[in-house]
Amino acid sequence: MSTTIIVTSAAELNQALSQASGGETILLTAGDYGSLNLHNTNFASNVTIQSADPNAKASFSDVHLKQSSNITFDSIKFDYSFSGGDHHFQSKFGVYDSQNITFNNSIFDGDVASGTGTSADGTGYGTGLNIAGSTNININNTEFSQWWKAVIAVNSDGINVTGNDIHTIRSDGLVFDNVDNILVENNHLHDFGGAAGSGDHRDMIQIQRAYGSGSDNITIRNNLFDMANGDFTQTIWAGGDGKNIDDPSVIHHNVLIEGNTIYNGHFHGISLYGVDGLTITKNSVLHVDEKTLTGGIEIPAINVSAGSKNVTIDQNITSQIVGYNGQADWNVANNALIQPSEYDQNFTYQATAQGNGYNQYVVVPGSLADTLNAGSAVSHGATGSTPPQQVTPGGSQPNTNPTPPDSGSGQPDTGSGQPDTGSGQPDTGSEQPDTGSEQPDAESEPVLGADPQGELMIDITHQDSPETIGRLDEVSYVGKTHVPADETQAEGDTSAEQPDTGSEPAHGGGWQSELSMIDISNQNSRGNIGTLDGISDASQVSFSVDITRDEGETGAERLVWNHSNFGLKLNKKGHLVAKVDNNDDGFRKGFKVKDVELNDGETHQVTLMVDQDTDRLQILVDGAVVLDETNTDFDFADGQERDWYVGDSVDTFAVGEEAPFVEPYSDLFA
Repeated sequence: MSTTIIVTSAAELNQALSQASGGETILLTAGDYGSLNLHNTNFASNVTIQSADPNAKASFSDVHLKQSSNITFDSIKFDYSFSGGDHHFQSKFGVYDSQNITFNNSIFDGDVASGTGTSADGTGYGTGLNIAGSTNININNTEFSQWWKAVIAVNSDGINVTGNDIHTIRSDGLVFDNVDNILVENNHLHDFGGAAGSGDHRDMIQIQRAYGSGSDNITIRNNLFDMANGDFTQTIWAGGDGKNIDDPSVIHHNVLIEGNTIYNGHFHGISLYGVDGLTITKNSVLHVDEKTLTGGIEIPAINVSAGSKNVTIDQNITSQIVGYNGQADWNVANNALIQPSEYDQNFTYQATAQGNGYNQYVVVPGSLADTLNAGSAVSHGATGSTPPQQVTPGGSQPNTNPTPPDSGSGQPDTGSGQPDTGSGQPDTGSEQPDTGSEQPDAESEPVLGADPQGELMIDITHQDSPETIGRLDEVSYVGKTHVPADETQAEGDTSAEQPDTGSEPAHGGGWQSELSMIDISNQNSRGNIGTLDGISDASQVSFSVDITRDEGETGAERLVWNHSNFGLKLNKKGHLVAKVDNNDDGFRKGFKVKDVELNDGETHQVTLMVDQDTDRLQILVDGAVVLDETNTDFDFADGQERDWYVGDSVDTFAVGEEAPFVEPYSDLFA
């Protein structure tokens, strides 16, 4: 039988959660409940944490769920306040290695930066919600505003984003990477705005493959994307992220883009690369004039890489379709190719951003789109649709279900021909950044609309200053791959059988299957785990630890130590310091990471990856890249075995012979 518990303080909430078993509803009276950190909190059935009065929402300043399950937040305010020294990817709200977590009717209230002395001042800061290594996460009827990025989900399965209002975002709205079973439906994304000169990359939805894997079973349906009074953005974007999109492991499968309405000022209206099983149907991809780019690049289009397989593009309204050249497994038909110069004859302007704060173009009866029954239901004036400015969290969403009228006349337009826009293809920049490999010749073939054929392609057309690309210190996550017990162990595993620790490793973002988990549960206080065969002569080394330090602890501690080769420690000031043997200053040279809080009583994952062949060292904390060192001549593979030590605060330790670096600037890769 369900139980309702009323609490009035953080202490009462913690007590209620400690006593809950499943089925309880915990009602919070109005007020600030501070930080909520749940680790290994698993209920037999759903437990709901809900504001007692949805009009007087209880708030949290920090929420992190790790290895937890069956929890719903309802009518809660997740309230971030900017502080000097915060990273732009600051994440106060996260779900890691968890299952069955739901956010309903809530508000993720971000903040703007101030006092940084950069163009970030006055723009959204931090990440609204981070999701990593998790399953069945639901975000419903919730508002996200004033963030750098609204939602980032990686290495997960079953992410449902429905009926939300996402606006006033500086960079990306929804980011997915290596996520299967995605549903994005009936959301309103609008009024994004970048920080001028920051190199910000704006996508309303971005599907990445930076982790070297595609995503399967993606549905993006009946959403309203509106530039409105904000800046132009790419709308639905799935680029290459520097990967060979002919590689089967990075192909996206089973993707449906249906019934969406797009008002924007950038070429990439719906752009997807490397997909097998793609349907783009009944979308309206429309151009608006305010704050757009110039020439052909300002007019949104449908763009699919030519090498994609089993593609259907039908009954859309758009300016052009790029990528189709008669492929046998493509079906392109009944698309209304309408140029902005023809809008007056094809639409009535029931609302425009200049006067109303949002756009609403409705198809004229008897026009091409009407004849072909093309475009979204919203573009046909769906009965009962709600003006975008009235969509509120928990409120009704526009009715996108009615079927537009079919006049039954007119010959289908295959959409295969390309209109003459009077200008060349968008200039994506003739100079590519040096990534250590040969770049495609940007002058020999247009980047947009071409099949990248596995080459590294960099799209800079969406940047505020296309001539230069600044390095983005982006947040990324290390992925988890579970290896079945009977599967051959990964290269670099030094034992025939791994010890059973009694529970799944508590990695916040997980770790690669190539790493070997080392049982340290029975070690003495020094944590001497002996030598590790195969590591001493490896030119790449990765290790990851979970650490838990008491709140406010200030003592120095060696977290991981392999004398003269590798070290990871906390100094007396609480700064994280990495040591790796090198030819510049030797092992004594330390790489210091400041402003990382690890003495808070919570479990944090710290990861070190280094490659002496490419001379790169990377440090991640809770999945965020905090150090990326490339200016040191590393030299540690000497074949001399030395004992490894772990500190008292270390909960788990994993080590391997590969360094799967996370690209902090992977958003620029296309």
